[in-house]
Amino acid sequence: MSYLQFSEIPRLYTAIAEFAACAVFILVLRRRIRGLRFAVTIAAFGIIQFAIQYIAGLLPIAFWVPSMMVAVASMFAFIYVCSDVSLLDAGYCTSVAFIAAEFIAAFESQVYFYFVLLTKHDSMTASMIIMAGVYSILYVLFYLIVKRQVPGNRRLDVNRKELGSVVLITLASFIISNINFAFKDAEIFTTVGAGIFYIRTLVDFSGLTMIYAQQEQRKEMRMKFELEAINNVLYRQYEQYQSSKESTELINRKYHDLKHQIAIIRAETDVAKKESYLVEMDRAISMYESDIKTGNSVLDTVLTGKSIYCREKGINLTCVADGSLLNFMDVMDICTIFGNAFDNAIEGVEKLEDMDKHLIRVAVFSKNDFLMVRFENYFEDSIDFEDGLPTTTKADSDYHGYGIKSIISTVNKYGGNVTINTSDNWFILRMLIPLPNGGSSADARSDA
Repeated sequence: MSYLQFSEIPRLYTAIAEFAACAVFILVLRRRIRGLRFAVTIAAFGIIQFAIQYIAGLLPIAFWVPSMMVAVASMFAFIYVCSDVSLLDAGYCTSVAFIAAEFIAAFESQVYFYFVLLTKHDSMTASMIIMAGVYSILYVLFYLIVKRQVPGNRRLDVNRKELGSVVLITLASFIISNINFAFKDAEIFTTVGAGIFYIRTLVDFSGLTMIYAQQEQRKEMRMKFELEAINNVLYRQYEQYQSSKESTELINRKYHDLKHQIAIIRAETDVAKKESYLVEMDRAISMYESDIKTGNSVLDTVLTGKSIYCREKGINLTCVADGSLLNFMDVMDICTIFGNAFDNAIEGVEKLEDMDKHLIRVAVFSKNDFLMVRFENYFEDSIDFEDGLPTTTKADSDYHGYGIKSIISTVNKYGGNVTINTSDNWFILRMLIPLPNGGSSADARSDA
């Protein structure tokens, strides 16, 4: 038996392997196109991939590297056209798909080699049956791994450094595993023999394993970054609460001092003009009086601070809240939920040019033994959702969404859930949290 005879993987099998590897990512990632257009695109790229490999098989060995580059470019286009990903994400997925296809094709070739070695039976039928079986098993496993690692409902957000790293691993694995092409007519096959199959398969597998380990490390680092960002948002809201509390107390003291001064002035003179001035002064100062009493001191402080800001910015804030329902929650959790929810709503309406549309509605109430918190703000632009969160228009998208994520994390802590949707130009954030003891008032843990 000639080792050289089995060293080259049939071009059809290579095309199928590359097409299937790309298809795995396309099935997992969020799609850019759907329906008939998606089906036609899938079929077209399958034909293109086979044509590339078929033509490459007819060309001299000198054209092997350019042919592989064309094949990889086709895989990249396949993933990018069908999936809603960035160019960097598409490059990352292409690199992983390519090395996976190389490993699976090499493994199938090795399995068939030993099948022929054991049975002395070499036929196209047996080859295709083994190919179908090996490919089916390995690509199902590959799909499960990719689905676990790749967030299908949002982009991967791969950076240039991460892409460069995976490309280098893929390139090194490919060169080493295909070294046999450089020595096809030499004595390497007589000296190495069947070991060439082990080398090729193990090198490809090692490359795939390195990429997997890199992706796991990448996920861990992203999770750590996200946790730190959420914690930063949480503590920022708590600091804002403390600052707002101090400011409110200072304003209240100043307000009462001025009230006494105004009373003295009124008692000493009856000049109409001065009286009118004092009335106006009284009205302006009263805007800053903290008379919000919801039944929860922490919520009162947050509402007071946000109400003052809304008045200054011309935002119409309507709030109906039973703060006593929050008495079972920690101070920091109340700050996190309401501080972030207010910030998101305020940021949303401040983008609108029409001041009459600067509207925010807040409600805190109970229903069927559940705490219901609802924030609504007017909006005009269309909103796309990614991973259950509205997409950002901010330049610094790395920090986008952590306010809402911290809300979700805090609500989940109490066994609740958060829903976000839009209706008739209203952006609606709803929180549903089960009340302890069937809705009876719990001991307050939100002592300011």
